[in-house]
Amino acid sequence: MNKKGVSLLIAIAIIIAAVVFNKVISASKEEATKELEASKGLLVNVVYPQKETINNQYQGTGKLRAVDRFEIVAQVDGQLLPSARRFKEGTSYKKGELMLEIDHQEYKMNLLAQKSEFVTLVTSILPDLKSDYPDSYPVWRQYVSSIKMEKKLPTIPEAQSEQERFYLSGKGVLSKYYSVKSGEEKFIKYTIRAPFTGVVTSVDAEAGKAVRSGSALGTMISTASYDLEITIPLPNMDQIKVGTEAVLVSSDISGRWIGKVVRISGDIDEQSQSVKVFIRVSGRELKEGMYLNAEIAQAPLENAMRIPRKMVDNNNRIYIVENNQLKHLQVDVITRQNDYAIIQGLDEGTAVLSTVIKSAYDGMPVRVNE
Repeated sequence: MNKKGVSLLIAIAIIIAAVVFNKVISASKEEATKELEASKGLLVNVVYPQKETINNQYQGTGKLRAVDRFEIVAQVDGQLLPSARRFKEGTSYKKGELMLEIDHQEYKMNLLAQKSEFVTLVTSILPDLKSDYPDSYPVWRQYVSSIKMEKKLPTIPEAQSEQERFYLSGKGVLSKYYSVKSGEEKFIKYTIRAPFTGVVTSVDAEAGKAVRSGSALGTMISTASYDLEITIPLPNMDQIKVGTEAVLVSSDISGRWIGKVVRISGDIDEQSQSVKVFIRVSGRELKEGMYLNAEIAQAPLENAMRIPRKMVDNNNRIYIVENNQLKHLQVDVITRQNDYAIIQGLDEGTAVLSTVIKSAYDGMPVRVNE
């Protein structure tokens, strides 16, 4: 091997040795740093919770739904009249106000024809009634005179004897009467009026559209009152009943509303072990679909402590500091309020870790930040 090759090998060996030496030095420094930190301990913050009486309320969030909701459905066949042009989403109606009309002219003529036939039939039996049932004749005579073709058929006179009833039935008077009354009830369905004061929230109808019985035309809701549905854990239900008051607030608009529990579900959710509770509330600013936060006051918590919620793990354990070391401790979590967990089972003056440490472990050395 020539001198040039030997020099190259020596150079490579020197480089390798330098790299190895550097890694050894770095590892030694890191180990020394860890040992130094371990001897000193990680600097942490702690809190010293005290026993106190804490106001308690359950908080839940739900969505408003109108108490009165009316799905508008056509009950007869026909074409929607021009009044449907006003029937739009967001339109308000007062109770009894005309909303929609279906063309009824042909049906009206048929109904008038039936009513005319009924009048003719009753008129034809008046002579027989006068001779065979003289006491009933004046009543029926007055009844025929009171019939107005453009108005509803008056209530038929009651038969004064079983024989008279058989006579009226045999002549077809009763069947014709009930046929006309049935037609009058159907005629009402050609006109759709608001069942309550409210607003239209959806529309499936247009003027001139041909509809069939069963066709969906739209939806109307009342803005007078709403129900807020929330779920409450089973342990919190012992103090909640129908009539319990709740304070409702929104994170989107200002305001504060007082509601009352009106219904409680009869079963529980198997997975969450919670119960559905419905709170009735009213307010001009409220709208269906709005989310509200509900607060239901419960009995105050005696001899309880308040610690940062983030320091309690899923198994209701916390870290405390004893002799400059972390110690895992099980506590009884009564409830959670905003950023705090309300607990029991801890002695006053105990230093509770308030610094989040991802790699914390039982016995970890720490230093308390005084």
